[in-house]
Amino acid sequence: LSLSLSLSLSLRRGETRKTEKIDSDRKKRKEISSIDRDRGEEREKHHRHNHLQQKKKGKSSAMASKQQVRASHILIKHQGSRRKASWKDPEGRVIMNTTKESAIAQLKSLREDILSGKAKFDEVASRYSDCSSAKRGGVLGPFGPG
Repeated sequence: LSLSLSLSLSLRRGETRKTEKIDSDRKKRKEISSIDRDRGEEREKHHRHNHLQQKKKGKSSAMASKQQVRASHILIKHQGSRRKASWKDPEGRVIMNTTKESAIAQLKSLREDILSGKAKFDEVASRYSDCSSAKRGGVLGPFGPG
């Protein structure tokens, strides 16, 4: 009786341990599947966020390119200019002796030459403009509103 009782108890203890192990394994699997599910949801959220950002970026860059303008100019500085020096007159000697009226007259004359076809804008800008953009034919490049 004692032998069968101890054998029966040890079997029950073993069964209990097996049951505990099975329960523990199930719990671990649930935790793992919960973690995997959370990671999957997180990945999906991240993917959706990136996709939406790309769509927005595509729309905004398309809109930005439509809203951007390219500009070129010719600048003739004069006595009233804020900064009395330029790339072609670093000391500002010529600028100090140029009146606002003579600068305007020179610009009007250059404009007529360009519009009539006597001169090309980029060549005139390169030769006469006091702006450093003269090195690029007066091109300021593309920019948006504001």
